[in-house]
Amino acid sequence: MSDMNNFLSKNWTIVVWFCALIFGAGSIYSEFTAIKNKADVLDQRLEKKIKVINELETRIIKLEKEVEYEKGYLKGKKEGN
Repeated sequence: MSDMNNFLSKNWTIVVWFCALIFGAGSIYSEFTAIKNKADVLDQRLEKKIKVINELETRIIKLEKEVEYEKGYLKGKKEGN
């Protein structure tokens, strides 16, 4: 036990650096985890928005077809009279 105390008293800077290294590694890990969580949330939001855009695009195409049909119908009715 005295050898361990002797080692620590002579090399206390190594112990301090080791503790600082562990603390720093934990901080970096927590930051990367937070960034990954934010990226996952953004990805989910983006998927929802892409789905909404695709649905709206489908509705626009359907409405455009209906408008063109109405134009053709009215034009044909006008030419028929």
